[in-house]
Amino acid sequence: MSFGLYGSLYSGVSGLGAQSTAMGVISDNIANVNTVGYKAKNTNFQTLVTDSGSESFYAPGGVRASVQQLIDQQGLVQGTTSGLDVAISGDGFFVVEGKATGTNEVLYTRAGSFVPDEQGYLRNAAGFYLQGWPLDSGGRLPGEAGNVTNTTSSADISSLETVNVGQISGTAVATTEMTVAVNLNTNQETYTGATSTSTSTPGVSTSDDLIAAGVVTAGQTITLSDGVNTVTFTAGTGAGEFSTLAELADLVEGTGSFVAELGGTATAGTISISAYDPRRTLDVSGTAASGSLALDTAGTPVAATYDATNSALNMSSGAVSSDFSRSVRVYDGQGRGHDLMVNFLKVGNNEWAVEINAVDKNDVVTTAPTPQAQIAAGVVTFNSDGTLNTVTPSLTNALHIDWAAGAGSSDITIDWGTAGPLGTGQADGLRQYAGDYEVRDLSQNGASSGELTEVKIDADGFVVASFSNGEQKQLYKLPIATFASPQNLQERTGNVFAQTDKSGNFNLRASGQSGAGLISPSSLETSNVDLASEFTDMIITQRAYSASSKIITTVDEMLQEIISTKR
Repeated sequence: MSFGLYGSLYSGVSGLGAQSTAMGVISDNIANVNTVGYKAKNTNFQTLVTDSGSESFYAPGGVRASVQQLIDQQGLVQGTTSGLDVAISGDGFFVVEGKATGTNEVLYTRAGSFVPDEQGYLRNAAGFYLQGWPLDSGGRLPGEAGNVTNTTSSADISSLETVNVGQISGTAVATTEMTVAVNLNTNQETYTGATSTSTSTPGVSTSDDLIAAGVVTAGQTITLSDGVNTVTFTAGTGAGEFSTLAELADLVEGTGSFVAELGGTATAGTISISAYDPRRTLDVSGTAASGSLALDTAGTPVAATYDATNSALNMSSGAVSSDFSRSVRVYDGQGRGHDLMVNFLKVGNNEWAVEINAVDKNDVVTTAPTPQAQIAAGVVTFNSDGTLNTVTPSLTNALHIDWAAGAGSSDITIDWGTAGPLGTGQADGLRQYAGDYEVRDLSQNGASSGELTEVKIDADGFVVASFSNGEQKQLYKLPIATFASPQNLQERTGNVFAQTDKSGNFNLRASGQSGAGLISPSSLETSNVDLASEFTDMIITQRAYSASSKIITTVDEMLQEIISTKR
């Protein structure tokens, strides 16, 4: 009989021990209610059974407490004002180490409140250093094709390094791309070509009969040539012939290759004949041209009025005024800015000459036969619906620019829009519609040297540096470590966990991939402790502890009764 009482005594003692463990767990939970990323614990109780009992006799065994950490339960994600605060919404852990450099044990945490230490390494409040994949200059992960800096697979823990934001300096970005999206006014007059003008004859207006006035004789001719097209007009009264300056002007206009303009006075008219294309010459000949009609250049070819390769006749030098132009600032490899001018000149129906030149001729080095300050020249054409038809290769190929003052060279590719025949060409870049000239986009991707203004972690896990010149640079990408059984990770001091055989091996994932949780920037995960539940469990534990102590006092009284029977 006393044997059963002693068993009850030990059972009460085990109850005290189990409830003491439970109270310790509750105390820890309450103490860490404000610890970032803390995972609460639960106490589970198990019976202890002895083998010495029988149907007529029972031997009490007692109780044993075991602790379970609620690692897989999400805490509340709350926003913060720090760009280096980061939380995980879902499964996974940040990878950390106890030291910034050297070989250290790899640990895992949900506590994402990171700040730079005195050397710029990111560490959290517990002193553990954040690990990340370093990115190469092209933004590639370790082991990714093209990354020659770090060829270790990103799945390997050795591909990680401690995130350091203290070695970032101001950076300049050379311009490599430009976008030009402009509406060119289709109503713009074509630039005036080579011109020849007649001598006025007193008393003969533009509508008077030139034959009757003796200015020309029937059968005399005027021949026009621009080097490509040649046409001849005959004086007379028959079909296709002219007897007045007005009739001659109509015939010239009808060719499409030459234009005519009547002038002079009401009593002394003149006619000016020009090559339609300003890039072509004008040669006037014929018996009428050199006779009394006296076109002033008869027998002497007139030079073209526009030639992109001739500084005396191009827009880059300023000799020819463009119909429309806009400047854009680009940057060399040293971050110095250079202003380029993009010029447009209408040279025909749906056809525009384009020149790009340095605003300051001393900014670039040019060699003959390229005109000084000119960087590129070409032609763009448009379809009948105003969409872009063609762009000459001299404008679509990368523009090679040799900068002066030791700034090296740049190769800049310009996006003019989608060119193609009617139905294929688009109006997404250059276009030609009636209306005002309009710049819809004239931009480039370079930047001058800038100072570091901010470092933050974005939703994709990239550690991004922002500079005063508006540029951003991705430095690292944070992996999320996942486990097959995170409940079996081993807890360590500092709100971190270590891998165990039962937890399974880590898997490094990018945010939101292959079961990994999503990174929440400028956020922290609060502890998953429920204070109301903890206080309720505290009351229950206190009562259970009191009950177990009552077992001991009661058994003690019963044993005292047994001892007193000897008296």
